[in-house]
Amino acid sequence: MSDRFVFHASKEEVERQFNVHSDREDYFESHYNITPGSLISVVYRENSERLINNFKWGLIPPDAKDEREGTENYEATIENIQEEEWKKECLREQRCLIPAHGFYKWKTTKKKNTPFYIRLLSNELMAFAGIYSVWESASGRDVYSCSILTTKANALVQPVGDRMPVILEPEHYQAWLREEALGDQTLDRLLQSYPMSKMAVNRVSEEVNDTENNRPELIQPIPK
Repeated sequence: MSDRFVFHASKEEVERQFNVHSDREDYFESHYNITPGSLISVVYRENSERLINNFKWGLIPPDAKDEREGTENYEATIENIQEEEWKKECLREQRCLIPAHGFYKWKTTKKKNTPFYIRLLSNELMAFAGIYSVWESASGRDVYSCSILTTKANALVQPVGDRMPVILEPEHYQAWLREEALGDQTLDRLLQSYPMSKMAVNRVSEEVNDTENNRPELIQPIPK
């Protein structure tokens, strides 16, 4: 489970890395404790154009009565996508990139849950692989929502948890954002655990447990 992540890139950094442009400054606000149900910045392709927009984090089912029904779908594995046709359709035609700097996981023991922040060793901006859907509300409003794909944790992350987000290299962005379906071999190649040699895991303050906290200090390492 990876139900919190961090994003604090500048507008220029996101536009350069993902080859997008927007006049909306609110798409690039820094957040250090993002939770499911939040609006998050997402890069996607629609009508052959690469765009950035704010999506609801939590994939909303097409038959949902309320957009809050998507909150529990904040992450997905290839296995659970295959169980529902509407999710399979999203994987075939509506894939997206979710800019992030890192994510939190909690190591659970009998005594307590200890939070860890997991990032690239370089501290650079990265992209989670995601899928998205467009749900029409009762008022006729289109609501875009997304889910982060997860894979087996690499050896660095595994002591903290057995799953981690799929992290894509920049050279794979183009392939992931194609509007046509990807073959099984391509999916297998892209949905691998990110190399542990390029990542770092740091214990952080238990203040991150409170979803109301949203400060840069949350990602600062503390002694183990």
